[in-house]
Order: sequence, then C-alpha cells, then structure tokens
Amino acid sequence: MTNNRRYYRIAEITIQVDSDLPMNDTTFCDAIELFRVDGPGADTVRIWHHFQLPELCVQDLGKPLYRHPPWAVYRRGDSWIYLGILLHTDEATFHKVVVCNHDHTLAHIYNDRDTMYRAGNLPSLTIFATDQILIARLIADRHGLCLHSAGAILNGAGVLFVGQTGVGKSTTMRMLMEARVPGDPMGPLQVEILCDDRNIVRRWESERAGISRWRVYGTWSHGDVTVVSPSFAPLRAICFVEQADGNTVTPLTDRKEIVRRLLGCVVRPFVTADWWNKTMDVVEQISCEVPCYMMRFDLSGKIVGELRRLIHGEKE
Repeated sequence: MTNNRRYYRIAEITIQVDSDLPMNDTTFCDAIELFRVDGPGADTVRIWHHFQLPELCVQDLGKPLYRHPPWAVYRRGDSWIYLGILLHTDEATFHKVVVCNHDHTLAHIYNDRDTMYRAGNLPSLTIFATDQILIARLIADRHGLCLHSAGAILNGAGVLFVGQTGVGKSTTMRMLMEARVPGDPMGPLQVEILCDDRNIVRRWESERAGISRWRVYGTWSHGDVTVVSPSFAPLRAICFVEQADGNTVTPLTDRKEIVRRLLGCVVRPFVTADWWNKTMDVVEQISCEVPCYMMRFDLSGKIVGELRRLIHGEKE
C-alpha cells in the first residue's frame, strides 16, 4: 500500500504525517510502525514533509533565539523557525528548515534528502536524529514530560527506571525479559517492555479510587533493546538506577533529591521559559505523588526478585 498520509499515536497524541512523496510500509522503521493507527484521534497534530529547500532571506527569519549546531532557532510572529546548520557554517548555509505554528501542532519540514526518504527504514517521523524536538514540546503542553528512562509494565503496574546513558537501563530490561521464576509464591511475573531509553509520563485525573493519576507510555526511541510498545499503564514506581555490588530497592523520601534526579533526566527540546515552567510543575507534582526508589543492582539478575516484591507490595 502506498499513499501520502499516515497516522501514529504516542501518549494519546495522534501525529498525522503528510508527505509530498508517497509513503509505504517500510518508510519508517519497525519500531515506529508499532504505533501506527488508522486515523486521527481526539488530539491530533500534523507534520508535513517537503523535499525541496525553500528560498530564505536570513533577515526575514525573525528574532534569533538560539544558535548551536545542529540548530538555529528563530521566532517570527506566532511561528517558530528551526534551521538545520552545520558546524562552522552560517544561517545562509542550511540543510533543513522546520516551520511550526505557535504550539507546534503543525510543522512543515523542508529538506533535500529525498534519496534517504525513499530508502526507508527511517528512525523518526520528523527525519531528525530523534523526534524529541517535537514530542518533548507537545507533551509539556499536556501536563507531561519525556524522561531518559527504561519503562516496563510488571503485572499491570508501570515502572520507570530512570538514569542517563550507561547506568544500566537496557541491562535491567534484559533481566526482566529473561525473568523466569517457576513456582514463585507471588505468582508469575508478566513483563511488557515499553522502551529502554525514553518514555513519557502524563498526568490524568481519575475519579476511581486506587487508580494512579499518572501514566507511563512507551516510545519508539529505543536504545540497545529494540523491543518497544505503544502501551501504557498506571505509573506505580520510579526507580533511579545505579550499578552496585548488591541488589536493593530503597524508598527515596527527600523531595529535593527526587526533583534533582528527575530534572537531570528530562528530555529537552529547545528550552523556553514557558516549557521550563510547565516541566518544573510536572516534576514537582511527580515528586509528591509517585513513589520513588533508589535501585542498586549487580549483574546476577537478583534485582528482579526485589522488583517483584516492590510491585507485590505496591498492589496490596
């Protein structure tokens, strides 16, 4: 099947992708295709790919806000303009242009990489290195954030393992995927991996007692573990990951420490004052409302038992 429109849903946001060139089932990578849906949703944003760079006069770009390769960012009226630039070049030498409306719900993306597009297996909807510039901006306007984290659903409970690259997030996912404990008195451990590198947290109001107001959602922006899922679950626990000689999961009660650790792992777009204020509010609320833990583990796999006990206790 070939056409010029696709829909993908992530964290209850539907992204309508239009293209001047036709798309097929291999245009985007397998991980992204798991998030594909049949049509628009209640909250739909739109991106449109064009494969010819526009003629731009630097003087007409508007107010310069940021310049650090690979991006220069401008504001012109209600529009945001992102120029893709290379090191040691100026704005007159750009290889990509993105024009967004005021809330990034409409983005026109211009580039001259039609050969790469036709080759397919693209790792992002925006054809950037990642989709974080768009998604991190959108999710902040919807009372949420994107975290450098591994996420999993354990017996129906969402758990986030938070930390920067190299702390053991992907290793934890592999241990959970391999967990097999026959005859365990707590019953079988059902595991669904959301993503091993970036996950989304959103707050939802609920009138039902015992239902978390926070949900964790998977993304397609994975690391070493290629397993991802578009599923979501109530967020029951956040574990800050650290490799050690033993296996412990210890409650964190210092809100300042929780806030500091969360802020260090927030995935950021181009940072503006309004984005920062919204994100700070979300981080503060998470620190008050979601149980947080320090998880120290070795490579023995015994941390899985500690996580089983954690989830068992959380669900009682």
